[in-house]
Amino acid sequence: MRNEINQNPSVLQSFYYAIANCTLEVHSDAEIDLDDLLPSFEDFRIKPEHAQTPISSILITKERFDRSSAGAKLLSDISIVWGNRFKFFEMPDQYVTTIMSAHSPGTWFMTSTKDFSQSTIHWVYDSVAPKELISWLLMVTFAQSALLHKTILIHASVIERNSEGYAFLGKSGTGKSTHSNLWKKHIPGSKLLNDDNPAVKIEEDGSVRIYGTPWSGKTPCYRNVSVDLRALVRLKQAPHNTMNWKSGQFAFITLLPSCSALRWNQHLFASMADLVQDIVSKVPIGELECLPEEEAAQLCASEIKNA
Repeated sequence: MRNEINQNPSVLQSFYYAIANCTLEVHSDAEIDLDDLLPSFEDFRIKPEHAQTPISSILITKERFDRSSAGAKLLSDISIVWGNRFKFFEMPDQYVTTIMSAHSPGTWFMTSTKDFSQSTIHWVYDSVAPKELISWLLMVTFAQSALLHKTILIHASVIERNSEGYAFLGKSGTGKSTHSNLWKKHIPGSKLLNDDNPAVKIEEDGSVRIYGTPWSGKTPCYRNVSVDLRALVRLKQAPHNTMNWKSGQFAFITLLPSCSALRWNQHLFASMADLVQDIVSKVPIGELECLPEEEAAQLCASEIKNA
């Protein structure tokens, strides 16, 4: 993959973002307003002199993607977010993510090195700048590159309370946000940390913390804060309220489906598996069969307190 970031440094602007103590370096063509394009990143922006070595550098450019697609292997054309507008390809030296524009003819391209340490997002000509599209592509880049830095992005809604974090897992539509709202309403001191894609990090001292990120689904909650991760609970809709704690391989498979990693990349997937194994050895993992009611939140809170 050619290093487009260094081709014309005089016409680029550069912003730095600290997410879960990992630095994203984002460059763009001069006429692109990154502040306007990335409003959810505002609380995460840092000065260049405060930036650590970036885990990933991303260029957003209006230059066309001009590489031949010969030899590209389609890995996926399934996306809950983008539907049939999405495709993900593998080439000998890079991955290519494509999303058909919804505003004008054309396709957005993102090329990435195999470890996602460098990516280039090619802006579709004459299209409206969809903030959610750019943000999503940056999330993909962060989620993969962070795996090599003891950080994993998970699909969860997170409550912060008494300097602890409680992450509620489950498929879309399971009721994660509803359960978090029940905590906010009925469990004193509860507030939302993130409602869709928090980051879990194994710190240098071996402790496990959960971080807010610029990605929070449909709920605006972009908080650059972190707390100790006290519990992970997978929600399951049921006609009753019952809590069960998991251990060993059952804890592992309870957490695994909520983690972001490319199953086609053995190196990244192995890093994710190692992180999950470390997390489940240190943090209680449970499953809550529940109704969307106060009793479920009270039961969950009580079980976590005694875990």
